[in-house]
Amino acid sequence: MGSLSFSEIVVIVLVILVVFGPKRLPELARKAGEPMNKVRNASSSITDALGDEYDATIDPIRGVKRDYDGLKSDLTKAVTSIGTSLNGDENPAPEDPGGVVSAPDSSPVDDPDAT
Repeated sequence: MGSLSFSEIVVIVLVILVVFGPKRLPELARKAGEPMNKVRNASSSITDALGDEYDATIDPIRGVKRDYDGLKSDLTKAVTSIGTSLNGDENPAPEDPGGVVSAPDSSPVDDPDAT
């Protein structure tokens, strides 16, 4: 089902005009607009009601997120402060790039199968 072209719409309007006449056309347009207005009002009221419910549901979640962000910030500052005091520097130590763990002893491991 494709969309109507301009010429098709003109033909439909002319047929309606011929069938119903120019005197009844405003009355028909008003009657056709009433259901559309009711649908618009109903959808608006549903949207408002759902918006209120959404806000009531999401507000506690937003509060928890604010609390979480505050705690995260406080913990980051505390860890940075502890790291600074342990290093004895005023600048914190650089972060470990990728968490590479080096072996404490670099001597070769004896392989029991090697002879």
